[in-house]
Amino acid sequence: MNFSKLISILRKNIIHVAFFLLFFLILGIIVVRLHVWNNSASSVDLSDVDSSAFDREVLDYFTPYTYDGDPVNDQDETVIAFFGNSPFADDAGTDDCLAEIIGDLADATVYNFAVADSTLACEDTEIDYENGDRDLFGLYWLTTIYTVDNDVLLDYARDYGDYSVEDIATLSMLCNLDFTEVDVIAIMYDLSDYLAVRKMYSYEETTDITRFAGALKASIELIQTYYPHIQIIVMSPTYGYVVAEDGSYQDSAQISFDDEGTLGSYVQYEADICYSMFVSFVDNYYGTISVEEADEYLLDNKHISVEGRRLLAERFMEAYEYYLKYRT
Repeated sequence: MNFSKLISILRKNIIHVAFFLLFFLILGIIVVRLHVWNNSASSVDLSDVDSSAFDREVLDYFTPYTYDGDPVNDQDETVIAFFGNSPFADDAGTDDCLAEIIGDLADATVYNFAVADSTLACEDTEIDYENGDRDLFGLYWLTTIYTVDNDVLLDYARDYGDYSVEDIATLSMLCNLDFTEVDVIAIMYDLSDYLAVRKMYSYEETTDITRFAGALKASIELIQTYYPHIQIIVMSPTYGYVVAEDGSYQDSAQISFDDEGTLGSYVQYEADICYSMFVSFVDNYYGTISVEEADEYLLDNKHISVEGRRLLAERFMEAYEYYLKYRT
């Protein structure tokens, strides 16, 4: 083949030749860069990297103080009201109580309305007073006492109900507190709703008080309507265990009762309600006492040690101090 014929062939196939030259050029660049990256990556020391930090995403959501109405509470000292069950109720009135620990850290006056064996959601929409129905101490009904003056709950419980002296004292204290003087409401329930298989949410009735998320939403709506100056801080359950029939502990992250979801699902619904209502949310399930820390800070399947309560108090203070930063 002479030179002129070769030139003719190249001219006819110039596009194909250019394509193959470009392809091999790009391939060569990729090979060189991969070689350089591999050598540099192998020299990086990863021994100090905590891989657990990438295993979970904390659902915290801290909101500033946004109330811009006329001043309501002219007291110098902050007042915090606590609602929930065991996390706040355990060792109530002592220095080991979580509410008291928070009160000391925040230099605040504490009113503790937590009831140990209560749940956030109600089992039914009506209260069976004669049988000491614990639904009376569900978050929604307690909230109606100081928002819509539903003091009749105390009268029914005292006159017709089968309730303890401590139960009546809690209701009485709640009826007598002036919530215009309250600055912060803290809410924390453990995994009792999950264990009692309270339904999580209703898309048809979003404030259904027999649903975990519905009761929370209904309660927050009342507080925001009647006391818009109050900052609400919701704290999620910590990790906890399911107790099997043989007494062994089972992983709540793997068990879904009646297809309602795992404990983590309840936490996510609780977070979603807070996000949508601009309410501070402290994620204790992933961010304070998770499955990795449970054996160290749980006394049994759900009750929290004093050391664990101090961790919870520190986490609460993160949300509280964020609120204070924007309060004038």
